Amino acid sequence: MEEVLARLAEIWKYPLFNVDGNTITPKKLVIALAVFLAGLFLARLIARRIGSRLLPRLHVGRGPAVAIQKLAYYLLLVVVAMVALQLAGVPLAVFTIIGGALALGVGFGSQNVVNNFISGLILLIERPIKVGDLIEVDGKRGVVEAIGARATDLRNVEGADCLLPNSMLLESAVVNWHHHDDRVRARVAVGVAYGSPCERVRELLLQVAEEVEDVLTDPDPAVLFREFGDNSLAFELLAWCRPGNAFDWLRIESELRFAIDRLFSENGIVIAFPQRDVHLDTTAPVRVEMVQ
Repeated sequence: MEEVLARLAEIWKYPLFNVDGNTITPKKLVIALAVFLAGLFLARLIARRIGSRLLPRLHVGRGPAVAIQKLAYYLLLVVVAMVALQLAGVPLAVFTIIGGALALGVGFGSQNVVNNFISGLILLIERPIKVGDLIEVDGKRGVVEAIGARATDLRNVEGADCLLPNSMLLESAVVNWHHHDDRVRARVAVGVAYGSPCERVRELLLQVAEEVEDVLTDPDPAVLFREFGDNSLAFELLAWCRPGNAFDWLRIESELRFAIDRLFSENGIVIAFPQRDVHLDTTAPVRVEMVQ
């Protein structure tokens, strides 16, 4: 037993290699690895406590709180890595060589990874897009659930999570419906038959906006007489709302359409539909042929 313990002690202190005059042993590597794993856990725990407890007490919003939480985690992770390397006996000067090799590798095959990582940091710092924002990009509309190191999680109307590369949000045209204000405008178009009383149509549309619960009274709803169409008089109801997600937006517009159909039916307003008149040339007898 003593021989086994002595052998383990020799292995524990066996010099593996030297780095700038420092001897690296299994003991130093195990200690450094243990410190790194423990520091990784503590960094995640501290960052979560900062985001969930400290920042709400300072009245920091959800979006900035998530950004600060992410940045705190990355900074703590760098500190933990430096401490672990020091315990392992690896001098930080070595990273000048490693950094050059890493830059070479990035130049050949890791451009997208680094581009998305840096784009994620820009999103967290500048905050053109924040967690909880309702955005539309590349035909996809949804709420930003999280901004990660590589991709942003976008929850769409069907409840699916769309993972968008961070660089895409900086390089593409993005519509942020919640950038400066969480109010968005619902648009509902409706056509009525020719001969309908236009002033009465406007009154009924404004009444619809008053009856739907989720429609805001400030700013005031508006009704536009869009055009004299081929088959109808085209109106559009504009009403402001605060949708929490993409589905809420669709639901509010649907409620407006239900109310429009009900009120128009009660007041004898006919919702127009395409009609086609067939004209027969009666200057000559119309030929009728029966085919078996």
